[in-house]
Amino acid sequence: MIEAIVASLIFLAVFAISLSTVTGFTLREDEGYVLLEAERRLEACIDRYGSGTWPEGAYEEEHAWGKITINITPYEGFENIQAVTLAARLTGSRKTIEYRSLIVKSYD
Repeated sequence: MIEAIVASLIFLAVFAISLSTVTGFTLREDEGYVLLEAERRLEACIDRYGSGTWPEGAYEEEHAWGKITINITPYEGFENIQAVTLAARLTGSRKTIEYRSLIVKSYD
């Protein structure tokens, strides 16, 4: 019985150490706030670039936390629809947030 308890405690300690090491690799201290700011900026970009008035091309926006890349391309087979791809890349992280949508062109 004592051997089982000691083995369980050793296994629990190894598991706790490995779990704390993995979270230390994947999360920066402020990454939660940075992700929220990136999401908020992406939503603003969706409103701006998803209006259908922007010409096809690649655009970039620089921010303190990273960069947003916007690609607007014609949608295959439809002349009045654009494919809009927004990607936020965080500085110092391997994480990327990406949105894709189809937009009807506006001819004002």
